Amino acid sequence: MRESQIQKLQTQEFIVTELDLNNGKLRLDSFLTLKLQMSKNQIQQLIQANNITLNALPCVKNGTLLKLNDEIHITFPKLDSLDSNTQDISPSLQNLYKNLSIDILYEDDDMLIINKPPHLVIHDAPSVKDLTLTQWLKLHAHTLHTLSGRERYGIIHRLDKQTSGVLCIAKSLLAYEMLPAQLKSRQMGRYYLAIIDTPLKQNLQVQCFMGRCPTNRLKMSKIHIDENENPPKGVRDSKSSFVKLATSNDGSLELIAIKLHTGRTHQIRTHLESLSRHILGDSLYGYKSSAKSFFYEGRILLHAYILYLTHPKNKQNYTFKAPILLDMLEFIQNHFTKELPNGCKDVMELLEIDNITRAFECFS
Repeated sequence: MRESQIQKLQTQEFIVTELDLNNGKLRLDSFLTLKLQMSKNQIQQLIQANNITLNALPCVKNGTLLKLNDEIHITFPKLDSLDSNTQDISPSLQNLYKNLSIDILYEDDDMLIINKPPHLVIHDAPSVKDLTLTQWLKLHAHTLHTLSGRERYGIIHRLDKQTSGVLCIAKSLLAYEMLPAQLKSRQMGRYYLAIIDTPLKQNLQVQCFMGRCPTNRLKMSKIHIDENENPPKGVRDSKSSFVKLATSNDGSLELIAIKLHTGRTHQIRTHLESLSRHILGDSLYGYKSSAKSFFYEGRILLHAYILYLTHPKNKQNYTFKAPILLDMLEFIQNHFTKELPNGCKDVMELLEIDNITRAFECFS
């Protein structure tokens, strides 16, 4: 195990100089944010947890003003080791998780990018008896701790159990602070691939309010809100763009790409249902094999294909592509071989990153 994976107890000291005070009044949290290259929220966690002393006395006020020659002492909390984190997992499950194969697309000290397989639940819950990604992360020493000592797993966004594809996990506190902000500001974005049971009439965008379905609590649904009405609790705005990629050989199915502008639960599935379209295998949202000329029984053919973001540390732009997993890839190669658009010779050429992103320029 790398030393960076288990942080040890550390201390650090600073003395306030005239140079530090050149710009006038200087707050404790602002001073440490600059010196430690951490976010103000992280510094405030240290202060509130009594991990900082000022001139040998406890200091719990974020805005304490500093004076020349003030002495600041920081004690970083000791974090639990991997062994203590896995005591709640039975030996048989530990072997199962360790043998679970998850393709790592990219990894450094700040973030981990994986290609999530289908049938893998993200978070633990009392009702969940299946494999979870959080347990896999724990057993592979990818857990993340906040400065206040609370254990997190750094998962920046979620994928449904049956959905495969690219998933971003923060490994450092810096990434855990910055990547969710990128997702919220849309500096981070995602493109999906799906196979639907009826071709779209045209490229289009869906923007609507979404909330829990009143007749089936397992589903989300489109919610109508009057123009001057405030949405009720749990109802949020949502937006997706849909692009036609290729029609199946028999004309009954379509391979589409989707760009998320928001990230609501079941957003793609809900938006397609509002268009009377369904992803193959998605019986919860209305797909019925028996009602279609094409029979399919399998997992939902939805794949998170492309993720783009700015690295939290070096500020460079990154784009990651999660290879389509074998079950979905074979289905595409078997049923989408004729009349590919844009002169593409095969499906893999059609699915190159530039072709996918260029397809959404029609909405510019």
